[in-house]
Amino acid sequence: MYLTEETRNYLSSDEVFDSQFPVYVQQLSRIHWTPLNVASTAAKFLAPDPQSRIIDIGAGVGKFCIAGSCYSKGAFTGIEQRKNFVTAGNKVIKTLGIERAQLIHGNFTELDLTSFTGIYFYNSFHENLVFSDALDNKVEVSTELFEQYSAHLLTQLNAMPIGTRLATFWLSITEIPGCYKLQESHFNNLLKLWVKES
Repeated sequence: MYLTEETRNYLSSDEVFDSQFPVYVQQLSRIHWTPLNVASTAAKFLAPDPQSRIIDIGAGVGKFCIAGSCYSKGAFTGIEQRKNFVTAGNKVIKTLGIERAQLIHGNFTELDLTSFTGIYFYNSFHENLVFSDALDNKVEVSTELFEQYSAHLLTQLNAMPIGTRLATFWLSITEIPGCYKLQESHFNNLLKLWVKES
């Protein structure tokens, strides 16, 4: 796929990539954003062809979506509750001229996941368990929300069509439905790649 020289340069390291964002976003990257090597592996699995449509749940500033659209053939949508993150991410998407990535502002519980062929989930509910890890104070966090979000995600995973691809990174929910079969694991088993088979 064609990438501009500018985009290739930004994909050269996490530090260079993160430098596109405001300082407060850069400071969150090491813990909260997907490393580029993880994004590359996950995206290539999730989006093997141009018809692939991937949703990133709790996308932050969209680092996975931006990188994923460069590393694979699919289209990437991130949903994020924090409007300032969505604004920052979409600004970078526009600046780099990336056509197969977008961020939308909202809560994933309001979205029908069945319109997507793949799901990326990087432990985005964790801040509802460990409040000290919250990204900021702009959204409500609580153990009740962790349970609600986890239960909703499991329901959605069960409802997805056979063949759905799932990538989980630093998974915090206790199980993946038995209808998903683990295909590969990488990075000391932190990244797990699944396919729904029944």
